[in-house]
Amino acid sequence: MSSEITPRANAPLLHLFQGKPVRLIGKVTEVRGETATLDAAGSVTVYATRDSNFKEGNVYEVIGRVQPDLSLKMLDGIDFGANIDMDNANALAELSQRHHEIFFDK
Repeated sequence: MSSEITPRANAPLLHLFQGKPVRLIGKVTEVRGETATLDAAGSVTVYATRDSNFKEGNVYEVIGRVQPDLSLKMLDGIDFGANIDMDNANALAELSQRHHEIFFDK
């Protein structure tokens, strides 16, 4: 995994990366067992790892592989806490796509 490029994405960009790993920053809106729903400029279902402990209201950066239904199969994640500006996180995802040559090769 460490050698794979993980471009930044949000919900509207996931269709560009089906089958590929991405980094997505989102706020947890619901947790059900090993599944979490994150708001990342739209709703994203994340199939979590067994040791992940999502907390509703917190913001996470999830590294995951985009599934055909545009959900994420989580590979790793970081809890950023509750005080993250989601407008900035979504702007970063949009800018990294618009200027991909700086961030990743298409």
